[in-house]
Amino acid sequence: MQKKLPIALLLIGAFFQITVAQTPEKKTKQKGFFTLRLAGGYAWPGIQTSEGIMGPKIDPFSPEKDGLLPMANISDTLPLYQPVKGSYGNGMNFTLGLGYMINPYIGFEMGISVLKSKTFSCQQTRGLTQRLVEGPPPQYQALGYYFMQANISTSALGISLMPSLIIQGAKPGWKVYPYGRLGISLPIYGALEHKVSIDVDTIVLGLIKDEPYYLGKHVDVKLKTEGTVSIGMNGALGVAYRPLPYLMVTAEMNGQYLVTRAKSSKITQWETDGKDRIADRGVYRTEFNFVDKLDGSSNNADYNPNYDKTKPKDDIRPTGPFSNIGFNVGISVLLSKETVKKKEK
Repeated sequence: MQKKLPIALLLIGAFFQITVAQTPEKKTKQKGFFTLRLAGGYAWPGIQTSEGIMGPKIDPFSPEKDGLLPMANISDTLPLYQPVKGSYGNGMNFTLGLGYMINPYIGFEMGISVLKSKTFSCQQTRGLTQRLVEGPPPQYQALGYYFMQANISTSALGISLMPSLIIQGAKPGWKVYPYGRLGISLPIYGALEHKVSIDVDTIVLGLIKDEPYYLGKHVDVKLKTEGTVSIGMNGALGVAYRPLPYLMVTAEMNGQYLVTRAKSSKITQWETDGKDRIADRGVYRTEFNFVDKLDGSSNNADYNPNYDKTKPKDDIRPTGPFSNIGFNVGISVLLSKETVKKKEK
């Protein structure tokens, strides 16, 4: 009995020492901490590229009807019509996010994302026309074997807010673990920039110099389209690595579903052989206001014979595809009392 008592005391002491040794680990377990994340990467249109890219309308048989149409490679000589498909979400993107993890497993983040899309382009060879009958509406006839060459390009710059829910599979002590993020995309700024260059054979300039599209041998046009309120969804699956208690490196596959709605467009440049000719077009043919329907009260010559040339033209609202699938890498700083103390040590 006397021999068993010291053995029992030794076992109790050993158990007490193990318990005390584990206590600091439980105390340092993070219950809540802030995260500051910076990430960047590249995204592609997705599995299917069935959405059309919008571009300025080029049509010699109705040159007075400006607007945006799906971009296409067109040739009146072949003939050819090939739509340009894709997504403005195709390109470089960068995200800055401020988050809060309620515990090591679940948290929230408010991110702001900047997207610069790739440039989409097309070429059009269109037959030249001359005005046959004065309007309204004016009528045009082909000039035979005379053509113009138009090169059209477009790209997008977008800024979005991205509130998200974050779920991590991170047990205490793990340095490598998976995570997921699910949120919504709220564009706060978006603009499409369209560029058009038109070349015309000087032989026919005497016949077409007064027409809206054919003001010289070479024409340079720029048009800017801005968006209105839109909403989409985004998500990501990735792997995180914590080399230090206050530092995390991430690699993820992410995706977004977003279709933006245009608010307005404006021609910012119409230059003919080096001369500015925007004033010759007037407000109606320079500024465009997009609406969801057109009727007799709209400022559009096709629906309202009493339209006002001194005001922007009303036109049906186009949309822009921004859906994508991409790959991002990032770095996050974890801010809490525990991580700050560990960093100081």
